[in-house]
Amino acid sequence: MGELRASRPVIVAVHLGLVWVVGALAPPLAWTAIVAAAFAGGALGLGVGLLGFLAALAGFLMVITATRAASVLGGTGGRRALWALLVAGVGTAGWVLGWAVTDVAGLGVSRDPLLAALLGGVPFALVAGLLLLRGWPFSVGALTLSVALVAAGVVVLRQEPSDELDARLVTAGIYRETSYVVAIPGYLPVGGRDYGDRLGGGSFGPEDPGLVPPDLFITITAYPRDVLGEQMCGQPTAYDSRLTWGACTVEEDGLVYRHNEVAHGYQVPIDDRFVTVVGTPAVDHDLLRAAASSLHPAGADELVGAQVEAGAHYAAQVPGYVGQVTGPSPGVTYTPADRAGNGARSVAITLYVSYAAGEDICFRTTECTPRDAGLTYVRDEDTHGYVIRRGDVNVRVLGGPQVAKELLRQATLTARPATDEELRRILPPPRPHGRLERLRHWLRQF
Repeated sequence: MGELRASRPVIVAVHLGLVWVVGALAPPLAWTAIVAAAFAGGALGLGVGLLGFLAALAGFLMVITATRAASVLGGTGGRRALWALLVAGVGTAGWVLGWAVTDVAGLGVSRDPLLAALLGGVPFALVAGLLLLRGWPFSVGALTLSVALVAAGVVVLRQEPSDELDARLVTAGIYRETSYVVAIPGYLPVGGRDYGDRLGGGSFGPEDPGLVPPDLFITITAYPRDVLGEQMCGQPTAYDSRLTWGACTVEEDGLVYRHNEVAHGYQVPIDDRFVTVVGTPAVDHDLLRAAASSLHPAGADELVGAQVEAGAHYAAQVPGYVGQVTGPSPGVTYTPADRAGNGARSVAITLYVSYAAGEDICFRTTECTPRDAGLTYVRDEDTHGYVIRRGDVNVRVLGGPQVAKELLRQATLTARPATDEELRRILPPPRPHGRLERLRHWLRQF
């Protein structure tokens, strides 16, 4: 094609117009051919795509050859080839980005062939505008418009689709209707429902760890002597016992006191069994020693009606503690009769939200009393707190015996539905599918 001979404004106008036309027609035609060829096989689709790009490149070479005077790269054949590559490559990238942005924004451009053709040439014309010779007003305008369009595209792509949050909630097994949050003075969320800014939607623990009482448990377990571990202080060790490691001391009456970082106590040989008396670190040593010295086969009154094998369980005299049968190994666990100061559960707080339809809020409670402001005070053996009806759900805030009523009351009244932004904080990041989704996921990191 020969060079166009005309005034510079005419050459620039023809230059940009032809770039627009080639850019508007080539990508849609190539894309249509690729989709059609893809049904015949991946290799054919790739080949058609390459041919489409080469055809567009040839079209741009014809444009720059005819209007070489308009561009800073029009002087030589090599520069014109570089111009064609830049316009075709960068323009195609802009075309793909624009296609994705308009689809994400729901503008429907891709469904309107005429509108798609008119707007499809814009990215190519902008690249050509940046490369104009002695046309800095056009170049500055093209650069400004390009930056503005890219910035707008990034903003659109970073947005989460309206239905994506609901899909992520379903995947995580979280229901929007029962997702409530609350901030409790002196407490922090623990577990997986930490919404940030001290807001939680599940369990809470004291902000000061020093306020958490130690656990007080004593477990008496009988083990057969046929499977033994290593000896400690000359005494064989019952296999699977919690006293199989650590230090040991032989006391005056022959009892072997064992202790490690997580437990301490005694192992006593009785008949054909080893019976262990194991306490948590906070349990008094003398109390464990007294229990070990008073071991005996558990009576019916000590088994509390449990259906167990006769003679398999052992009990002891543990003042201030109440025993309960446990398993799978024959055992009895003792906890303080006064549960007010036993372990983290005694000071823990939990927010529960459940659907109200057909629910009896007084079920399995020892106290259920209506109070002011629509609240109901409930208590059971281990917790107490308040319940309030919020639309279709019941909101409960329950705490251990040591938690103040007023704190639970205020937490129940201030609990509210979680916002969309708060829900996003507790959800695992979505798995992007496809290059566009990976790009959008990457952009959201900033």
